[in-house]
Amino acid sequence: MADHLQEEEQLEAISQWWQENRTSVIAAVVLTLGGTVGWSQYEDYTSEKAVAAANTYDGLLQERESGESAEELALISAGLRETHDGEAFAEFASLQVAAAAVEAGDLVLARAELESVMATVELDSTLGQLVQLRLARVMAASGDEAAAVAILEQGSSSFPASYAQALGDIHLAAGRESEALLAYQSAQTESLALGGQLGLVDLKVSGLSLRDAEDSIEDSQ
Repeated sequence: MADHLQEEEQLEAISQWWQENRTSVIAAVVLTLGGTVGWSQYEDYTSEKAVAAANTYDGLLQERESGESAEELALISAGLRETHDGEAFAEFASLQVAAAAVEAGDLVLARAELESVMATVELDSTLGQLVQLRLARVMAASGDEAAAVAILEQGSSSFPASYAQALGDIHLAAGRESEALLAYQSAQTESLALGGQLGLVDLKVSGLSLRDAEDSIEDSQ
């Protein structure tokens, strides 16, 4: 997924990909595992478990689209995690719940869901970096600024511009305009390198640069 996509667009891309590839993914899982360890021994496991996980995830998506509360979605996610912990279905479900929780203003639930994914994914994977980005935003919004900054300052190979922009937002909110400008300039550079459009980050760089220039003029007078 391209770095210039916003977080909700990234999650929507996951959902759309799943809707389009659900059948083929289940078939691939069943055939791959069956061919590797013996169809007769694991036929029930591969087919039934894959289909059950897929159906549960589908159900969660439908519940979210219908406006179900984040708390109810979390119950579905918890059940999926209990039976399929560490699998993609459980991880994607937690991302959906976290997004719904943020929309509802429940940052505690959002953080819990994201941390559950953090415990199972490779942190340097694309999904791992996306989860850390979302977690950092939730941490910052919850007042845990130091933890958020620590995550974002590590950088990201998959979402370098988004990490830098999120870091700039935290610095700006804390009144650290010089640090914010440096972070936004980094986001600007990364976005251009990826072929993305600057949009909001360009405005942030322009605004802070102008303010910095005005301050310099006032100081020299």
